[in-house]
Amino acid sequence: MKLPPLHQAMAMVGIYLNTYNSVLPLFHADTLLRLVGECYARQPRQRDPVVWAAINVVFALACQQVPENPRNGRSQHQTDQTTEYLNKVQSIISTVMLGETHLLNIQVLVGMVMLLQTAHDLTPSLLLISATMRLAHKLGLHSHAASTHLDPVERRQRARVIWIAYILDKDLSLRTQQPSVQLDDDMDVELPSSLPTTNDDNDNTAGIVVTADGNARMNYFLARVKLAKIEGRVYDSLYSTRAVNRSFEELRNARESVVSALDEWRASIPLEFSASIVTSSTSNKPANGGFFCVLHATSLQCMALVSRAHAWDRQWVSGLRNHSRGIQMLQLPPAWDTIVHQARNYMLLFREVWSRDAWFRWLAITYHNDGTIVDNNRMTSCPYTTALVLLTANTLGNPSHNNTQLDVELIDSALLWLNEAMRESQSDEARALRETCVEAVRTVKQKLAGDFTTPFGNYWLLNHPDSLEPF
Repeated sequence: MKLPPLHQAMAMVGIYLNTYNSVLPLFHADTLLRLVGECYARQPRQRDPVVWAAINVVFALACQQVPENPRNGRSQHQTDQTTEYLNKVQSIISTVMLGETHLLNIQVLVGMVMLLQTAHDLTPSLLLISATMRLAHKLGLHSHAASTHLDPVERRQRARVIWIAYILDKDLSLRTQQPSVQLDDDMDVELPSSLPTTNDDNDNTAGIVVTADGNARMNYFLARVKLAKIEGRVYDSLYSTRAVNRSFEELRNARESVVSALDEWRASIPLEFSASIVTSSTSNKPANGGFFCVLHATSLQCMALVSRAHAWDRQWVSGLRNHSRGIQMLQLPPAWDTIVHQARNYMLLFREVWSRDAWFRWLAITYHNDGTIVDNNRMTSCPYTTALVLLTANTLGNPSHNNTQLDVELIDSALLWLNEAMRESQSDEARALRETCVEAVRTVKQKLAGDFTTPFGNYWLLNHPDSLEPF
């Protein structure tokens, strides 16, 4: 069980603690450093395999956050290193899963899911999150009563681990449209904002992001947990067996309830951490831009899904195409202005922080209309492509709105990005979507030039979801 030189290991651990672990605190920092020291003090054959696996998980996650080379971006060598470290952990997965179960075993498995959720095939991450949650249940991580006898540091870390697993479980559930493992009614654990603190512990602020000027702070970890809860409600209202048997009125009420929850969630995000300015307000830690891109992408995707306005909804995209050709009025979902505003800000953020790295690949998971997944590494980002379609639809119907110039610029930029992505993809559906957007943008530019009108002018059928097919 070999490891890289200690100085290299400590550098990687430092990167991990200052990036991933600072927003999603999978490990207690002091405990992790102690484990690293103890492991390096032993000969390779004497090392604890679970500790060795945990260190390799940390190395793999750190490789995804190594600062980019200004000229060449991240090297293939760094990508290969991530894979190498993950392969080492996978080589002893049976020991981690079938041996005596401790919190560290669960941390290793959760870290593996964080890595595997970026793969082309989500099957390994789905299987692993299921096993992880079952082992977490075995330790009672989901139960407050099971931790009352522990000291505050350990109790807090147990709660953090189960909440990170919960986030991954709900993310994967919505992305694959399969039921999650963890039932909300069986979660009896303090939220990150309520976890105990101690005066002599330097881990109290894990999960909290502070602006560069120090004037504002936000509990990113808590925001992810609350959004994951909403993801579970989106799944329940759209894809669950119960949803299939609901009446149209019940489905509409469920949708409105989810939209209200999303509105409340967005209102809880301080202005300094909104999608439009978070990269400038947290410029002291550039890695935060990527984490907030994931946060706001998830929020936008939830809103688009429940509004039937995402990029892979056949009825929605067909309506956009027909409206651009002047043969159909465009039917818009409720809260249209809110969705468009969210899409615009997300596109601004995405353009600043997009990376081709593996950890960003989950943004490149694309939904088919039939619910299956297109697993293309650099294929169209579902939230980004959804935002492209939303801005295109908004500008097509109202080409003289206040943000027309900015939106056309964002649309053009997204289409160029999509062209590049499609060089590596053979998806007919993605190609058809791009052609629809190009056609709509052409119509928009003709309208702006004043030499094109449609039979419907700028009239849209606003806030009229009843005419759409049931979910």
